[in-house]
Amino acid sequence: MANKNRSSPSSATPKLMEVSGFSLMNEDLLRNILSRLPAISFASAATVSKTWNAACCHILSRPKLSSAISLKPLPLVALQEVFDKVMSEPIRPHFAIASVGPGFEIKDVLQFMVEKVRSRTPIIVSSVKGILGRDALSHEFREVKWIDGNIDEVPVNTGIVLTVGFVPGLKVDVIPLLRQRKAPQGSMIDKFVQDIKSYTSSMSGCTSPQAIIMIGDGSVDQKPILEKLDYAMSMETIIVGDERGQFVYRSSDVSRNVGTNKKHSPDAVALVFARDRNKARGIGNIEFHFALSKGVSAIGPRLKAASVRVQDSYTVTWLTARREGQQEILDGQQMLEDIDNEPTPILPMF
Repeated sequence: MANKNRSSPSSATPKLMEVSGFSLMNEDLLRNILSRLPAISFASAATVSKTWNAACCHILSRPKLSSAISLKPLPLVALQEVFDKVMSEPIRPHFAIASVGPGFEIKDVLQFMVEKVRSRTPIIVSSVKGILGRDALSHEFREVKWIDGNIDEVPVNTGIVLTVGFVPGLKVDVIPLLRQRKAPQGSMIDKFVQDIKSYTSSMSGCTSPQAIIMIGDGSVDQKPILEKLDYAMSMETIIVGDERGQFVYRSSDVSRNVGTNKKHSPDAVALVFARDRNKARGIGNIEFHFALSKGVSAIGPRLKAASVRVQDSYTVTWLTARREGQQEILDGQQMLEDIDNEPTPILPMF
């Protein structure tokens, strides 16, 4: 008599075929599928097997920035929208920077980010006077500047741009300049510089990082801080940022996260990029470049203004233009899209 508890071949076949199907998948097809996953699903896929992990590492073998802007009237909705957008493609955030309008509670934004990204991801959230980027849903360029509490007919509690970055071959962390409320600033600046050099040395073996993105407290004179940094770092270290900000942060080093400690106040915070002495073979070196400009570089076809109309606020103009030798009239959005599609010799980050 046959054993009734024995599974029939037909009942076991679907699962076996499913496993065999994935195992027989060629590398190109596997990478194509994995490259279409959102970041969280991508992270899970990397733990399935050594083959999948190798495919995921191949997909994320080059630097990547993911950024989005939202002007939704509810801060939480805007925050969720930009987060979903920047994490809609494969990326492992090595850092996150959120710039928000004055209507946002920056501590709430930080808490949201801490809960969403991995525990050791350094994060800086700052309140700024304006934002620029691609809309999370429409993909159109949006630029907003806060003037006397108004945002060009958009409610004051809107406006956020979120950027997450993947920088293989580098180590990144947030290092604050913490000053005791009754202590002289000079001694704390020295400690701040030493903290940056010590961190960089422990990661790369040298004392000067590749780049520093700084945000300074608007009520504190940042000039002596920058002068000391400029003197202490090598000529190759790029230092950029905002000297008149309001910010909160989260460092991967828990001992530095003392923003709620009443005995200290952060005068500035630095996002430090240092070479990784233990980087995997085959990973190249990221180079940082920066440029100062008062306008858009002359790339591509020349444009000649066709009409300019000032809006009621006197702070915004509606501009149309024609390309040289053509009659088609372009509005501002078309011009921005043309600029975005043109090849540019200067990369904004690396």
